[in-house]
Amino acid sequence: MSLKNKQNVEASINNTIRIFLQDQCEEQTEQITTELLKNTIIVRIKNILYPAEKNLARKDDGKKMIKKLKEKLIERARPLLEVMIKNLIGADVVDIHSNFNPDISKRIEIFLLNKNIYDLVNA
Repeated sequence: MSLKNKQNVEASINNTIRIFLQDQCEEQTEQITTELLKNTIIVRIKNILYPAEKNLARKDDGKKMIKKLKEKLIERARPLLEVMIKNLIGADVVDIHSNFNPDISKRIEIFLLNKNIYDLVNA
């Protein structure tokens, strides 16, 4: 895919992550924000808890359970996520760091690439 500028790349990543979450994790989200930094992609995903999960997250053991489940979902689908990003950007994903905070219903995904993204697009 030919992506011409930073805004197009970020919008394409947002769309790709939205599709990934729907298809692989059966999750919906209200907002996805992507930021590109050299060889790093930072994706912030807001409001990703269902009402039942919000209820469960009111207690510490429920928070732990939800967090563990969300981590397992990403672990299971990680190879597909790496391929989706590679096909979109044209760089290999070297590592993915994922964190989910049930207190604020926010997930952060950090993708480390083998290339500087600004070498691949016109910023």
